[in-house]
Amino acid sequence: MEQRAQGFVEATGYVAAIEVADVMAKAAQVTIVMAHKVDGPRVCVICEGDVAACQAAVSAGKAWCESRGTLIGTNVIPRPSGGSGELRSLLEAMKARKAAKKAERLVKRGKPAPAAPAAPVAPAAPALKPAPATEAGPVAKKAKKEAKKNAPKRPAK
Repeated sequence: MEQRAQGFVEATGYVAAIEVADVMAKAAQVTIVMAHKVDGPRVCVICEGDVAACQAAVSAGKAWCESRGTLIGTNVIPRPSGGSGELRSLLEAMKARKAAKKAERLVKRGKPAPAAPAAPVAPAAPALKPAPATEAGPVAKKAKKEAKKNAPKRPAK
């Protein structure tokens, strides 16, 4: 069984990570495995291929990030012990732990915990409901606010 190398480029911002993935895919014969949101604005782009291709792709991604000031770090693993399947399961476990900690913090603050993400479903067309007749639109609200502001003041008692 052929073991493929893995390359990692961590950048600041999701848009930068998408562009890094594009640069990496064009620079060498690699497969972009995923773009993993690490924390805050940090996103790690992971590629797979032979060692030389991964090194070339990571070098191209690193150069692109350095030219724009979004580089956080890079790495190439020539022969990962578990392959990309183990890496994906590790990343999913990290996401689950992070979500559980977030839910725990929200519960401590007295806020409801977020619902667990459901399986992806094709979005249904949104049903359009007419606005209630009693609800004032933004123009009416602005006019009411102006009228209140310009109303004469009550005399002091």
